[in-house]
Amino acid sequence: VHALGLDHRMWRKVIPLLTEKFRVIAYDLRGYGAAAGAPVARVLLSYVGDLVALLDHLQIDSAHVAGLSLGGSIAQELALSLPERMRSLTVVASTAWPFEAFAQRARAAERDGMAAQVVPSLTRWFRPEDLAEGGWAIRYARDAVERAFVADWGAGWQALATITTGDRLGQIRVPTHVIAGERDASTPPDLMKRMLEIPGATYSEIAGAPHMVSLTHPQPLAEAILRGIAG
Repeated sequence: VHALGLDHRMWRKVIPLLTEKFRVIAYDLRGYGAAAGAPVARVLLSYVGDLVALLDHLQIDSAHVAGLSLGGSIAQELALSLPERMRSLTVVASTAWPFEAFAQRARAAERDGMAAQVVPSLTRWFRPEDLAEGGWAIRYARDAVERAFVADWGAGWQALATITTGDRLGQIRVPTHVIAGERDASTPPDLMKRMLEIPGATYSEIAGAPHMVSLTHPQPLAEAILRGIAG
């Protein structure tokens, strides 16, 4: 499950590293990628309902669910509301707690438009050396943010601004693996380690990785995902 503002393509280098052992399904959250222009999500559970509908459509009773950033928050909510649909939970660079900055980012887009969100977003998501190199990942992320609809961008941040999974981590009974990036400025390791309140949860930290770890460190991320599933 992908991050806010991007789409399924953020997993493009990770997926081939997983398909030897698993069928992998990556989809676009409502409001992003091929789902741009869909009815706007109002709360985190709106995204959860979409994920359940996708599983139903594909006739999948349960799945190993991995999510990064907003995707990881959605996966947490699924684990709490419908744990029977999950074989395992992998939370990558995500939050379980609301921060005032989330609502501020929604308001900033409404006030200033999406072009003004490119620089602050990329500097949160990547390391200075990634931005200097300016490879495909940076170009892709920049284009995705510029093309996003203000309403969809705002809906994602408002959903995170009202997240409550942090108060219920102890209720999660799905086998869980938490993955952090060592140089993640958005969801740093100290924040991610708080998710070890989930009973039996395990933890991996990817050396040198920023927030958008799937775009910068696909191999170590895939290895960590597989390690957690094998758990």
